[in-house]
This record gives sequence, C-alpha cells and structure tokens, in this order.
Amino acid sequence: MKKALQLVLFLGIISLISGVAVGSVNSITEPIIQDNLLASEITNLEAMYPGAEFTALEVTDDSGYIQGAYEVVGQGYVIKVQTTGYNTSTPIIALVGFDSEGTITGLMAIQQQETDGFGTRVFEDEQVQSMYVGKGLSDTVDLLSGATVTSTAVQSAISAAQVVVSSLIGLIG
Repeated sequence: MKKALQLVLFLGIISLISGVAVGSVNSITEPIIQDNLLASEITNLEAMYPGAEFTALEVTDDSGYIQGAYEVVGQGYVIKVQTTGYNTSTPIIALVGFDSEGTITGLMAIQQQETDGFGTRVFEDEQVQSMYVGKGLSDTVDLLSGATVTSTAVQSAISAAQVVVSSLIGLIG
C-alpha cells in the first residue's frame, strides 16, 4: 500500500512538472508561431494587393466560413474563407477582396481540388470577373451552371464575407 501511494505521488509530481514545462514552452513559442502564420498569409494577401500593408482584424463569425480578416490599409479588406464544395475531402480555402466601400474586387483560391473542367471553373479569371467582381455588400453572387455544388459553396462563403465586411465598414464609417 505504501509503495502504491509513493508511486501515485511520484507520478503526480512528474505530471505537474511536465504540465508546467509544456505551458512555459507554449507561452514562449505561441507568438513566434503566430508571426510565422501571418508571414505566410501575407504572401497570399500580396497576390491580391501587391505592395499593400495589411493589418489582421478580429471578427466574429457565426457562419463558420470565415478563417481570417485583414484590412488592406487605405484600400479595403481581404477575408479568408473556407467552405466545402463537391470534393468533400478537401476544403476550398479562398481570399475575397473588397474595396473600402464593400465592392468585391477579386476572389483567389488558395486551396481547392474541385473537379477539373467543372468546379475549377468557379476560380478561373473570366468567371471571377463576371460572377464576383463588382458585386456590392447586398448583392447576391451568381451560381455557375455545371458547377452548382462548388459555386453554391463559394456563394455561401462570400455571403458570410459580405456580412463581415459590412460590419467592418459600419464600425469604421
């Protein structure tokens, strides 16, 4: 009985020391990890707004589509969205650009593995220009015939991004 009590005490002390060590390491590495994530994100953001300055924003999102929000200083906003299209095994991750009035300026897929010739058409330049660019905060994004599942998923994510930008403009304006 005494040996069992000693073993429990020993394991408790080891667990306490391990927990404190993991917590300490996490508090040291967390800012570094966040800086590295932001640096990789900025590479994607600069593809939409070359040479711009970006500020990460904290936003609330009940939809589950919003993965990040950034102010493009003096130009507008970029909202990172994630949704699931026809290919349910790999999510679609995209950036939606807005000008300072809330008009969509672009859509860029960071990750998508939709069906070639069907779902991938949603992200082709001519489709992006005709379906998304120029739409305002209250406009509905069109669906693409033949890629209904993918375009519906993207439409839902863009609608969530429009809500976020609307609230951002309301806070600033």
